[in-house]
Amino acid sequence: MTRPTISVAMSVYNGARFLESAIESVLAQTFTDFEFLILDDGSSDGSLAIIERAAARDPRVRAITRENRGLVYSLNQMIAEASAA
Repeated sequence: MTRPTISVAMSVYNGARFLESAIESVLAQTFTDFEFLILDDGSSDGSLAIIERAAARDPRVRAITRENRGLVYSLNQMIAEASAA
């Protein structure tokens, strides 16, 4: 697999209410050469299940999960895991 041109990062904490539409919005972009890192930061509202369904449906989505540590930690982790060229 080739490296994507860009990495899109989304951190989620108990965002199930709007998460599916937010994911679909990113995936519907006309530019398609990207990886989509979605980090579930310890949600308790079903966000992880939504992320995992998106990852199963679209290979550009990478689900990352861990205990709640906050947005700054989440963003730094996704920067470290991003693989864009």
